Amino acid sequence: MYQNYSNMKLNLFATIVLGLYLFLLSGCSNTNNRQLELALQTAGNNRQQLEKVIQHYQGDKQKEDAARFLIRNMLGKYYLEGNRIDKFHQFIDSTYRIEQEEYDQQTINNTYRTNNKHQQDDAKQQADLQQLNANFLITQIDAAFQVWQRPWNKHLSFDEFCEWILPYRIGNELPEIWREEYYNAFSGLLTDSILTTRDACIAINNELIKLPIHVFNDFPKPADIKPSSLIHIKFGLCGDYTNLAIYAMRSVGIPVTTGSIPHWGHSNNSHAFNLLYDEDGNYYDFAGGEHHPGDHLKRFDGIPKVYQKTFSIQQTSLVMTNTSKEEIPAFFKNPFMKDITDHFPAIHLQTVSIPLNRTCHNKYAYLCVFDPQGWFPVDWGKISDKKVTFNHIGPDIIYQVNSYEDNSLQPLSSPFVVDSTGKVTIFECRREKEDLYLERKYREPKHLEAIPPAFVGGRFQGSDYADFRIAEDLYTFTEAPSFKYTTIEVNPKKSYKYYRYQSSPNLRGNMAELEFYDTNSQQILKGEIIGTDNTSIYNPHATKYNVFDGDPLTFFHTRDSMSWAGLALSKPAHINKIRYIIRNDDNGIRKGNLYELFYIDESGAWASAGKQTAEQDELLIYKQIPQGTLYWLRNYTRGKEERIFTYEKGKQVWW
Repeated sequence: MYQNYSNMKLNLFATIVLGLYLFLLSGCSNTNNRQLELALQTAGNNRQQLEKVIQHYQGDKQKEDAARFLIRNMLGKYYLEGNRIDKFHQFIDSTYRIEQEEYDQQTINNTYRTNNKHQQDDAKQQADLQQLNANFLITQIDAAFQVWQRPWNKHLSFDEFCEWILPYRIGNELPEIWREEYYNAFSGLLTDSILTTRDACIAINNELIKLPIHVFNDFPKPADIKPSSLIHIKFGLCGDYTNLAIYAMRSVGIPVTTGSIPHWGHSNNSHAFNLLYDEDGNYYDFAGGEHHPGDHLKRFDGIPKVYQKTFSIQQTSLVMTNTSKEEIPAFFKNPFMKDITDHFPAIHLQTVSIPLNRTCHNKYAYLCVFDPQGWFPVDWGKISDKKVTFNHIGPDIIYQVNSYEDNSLQPLSSPFVVDSTGKVTIFECRREKEDLYLERKYREPKHLEAIPPAFVGGRFQGSDYADFRIAEDLYTFTEAPSFKYTTIEVNPKKSYKYYRYQSSPNLRGNMAELEFYDTNSQQILKGEIIGTDNTSIYNPHATKYNVFDGDPLTFFHTRDSMSWAGLALSKPAHINKIRYIIRNDDNGIRKGNLYELFYIDESGAWASAGKQTAEQDELLIYKQIPQGTLYWLRNYTRGKEERIFTYEKGKQVWW
């Protein structure tokens, strides 16, 4: 879904670049004038509306220049229309009207997908240049100027004002007159005692922090949420909360925009956050409604590069400076972004010069991080003397240098890592081989790391009574369990009709799978599922039935500690072992699943070590695999989370 809209945007970018090149050839002397003329030509029948804005401000040079800035940078700006978009906004508005303590992501996503019969309808792309009228732009410009020259933004030059306060849109949301509504909601928070940009930002952000913060990790939205909806936000992606903060801050003249990490170095996604531009020309990262300036990115590692999303076309971007016929990756076809990594020295930025392992006739090479869909470019450099230099990159991340040939990235180096001291380690495929004992396809889940220690004090019990008022403790957790399937031996004093797991006083369920084995038949016992029914509002689908559904990814989670789930058998039975797995990310090896191991070969490309069907849970053995290189284990049966690893001292080391 997102790829389709991304392609739409990149097609617009291509139009921008082609048009500007034609204007370059025309001999016009001023870049801004060339860009403005191209924008007016692109406007077609709407040209008169745009010229009307410029004429409206004749005699007021600053506002006229502001109008010219907006119009020439409207190239590539668009929104979407159609049944699909209308239904999406109707769904968002209706859902945001619901007041509740927590919002169920699974139900919301499924409801939207199920009920939106227009989901696959084509959305029509509407260019701002061809649709926005003079009144819209004049209203936006006047409102922006009304909040300039305040204590928290008087440091802004005119050009900085145009970039940080003036823009009427952020992404591809429906264009709306939004400033007045947001100004009325937030301007009263800025008292006379607030004199600095940072203090003004904190004052507004403190109000945003009071709003519900329910950041979904996935939502099937076809376009950005419009500002009149966002002000009532109940849930959204990190980018939605970022946009909300921008609308709120800009409405009162606080210079805020979007920062982005195009791809994490240690995981498989990207990240959007807010940037504040202060009196000293410094950038401060923050998360609207969550973290204050300077208190966001320090919570993360694995940051390869940081970019600023701009309203204006960046003339120094690769897509604008690439005068050759050399094709470039899609990410760098975006002229509305600016590399600002050097503003974040806390990342311990490094500069590396990497020798290429083959001859390449291209002008550019790309610094890439791993993604299961293919290496992802995060930086570019010019090839010189069979090497390429990259500046201001994050340390302790595995990178690979690639060229872009035949519409795909091709390796130019072995994978490497640079540490915080500048030391570069290259991972080269060696002739020596060893057996690899693999337990996972992805690192252990950090977001669940607090769960295993909380299991201490939990127990398995047998009883003659359904309420376990008299029960025998069969096993008590005295140390943190792992995220693996685990089998324990037990020896009850007698046969029982009821067996259960009861969580500790520090835990609310969090068991994923549970099996009780009959002593005589060694079969898994079946029975009526019993236990605690007050399911957690944060995981309303995490019922007691999940403990016995055969799926290690589902789990049991309740509102209260010492909750329990178990079985009521048809008649008493004696057990001698219990097999369980606690709440986990289901990235361990699973019996019966089909896997394929890849490694980076001498050329820098992925080579297959063969496919295997796992014969047991939690272990997969690959015989005689080349040492010293980078590995990637794929599961073709289930799941999508996969990461690269090295193999050191008989263990997987995750990157």
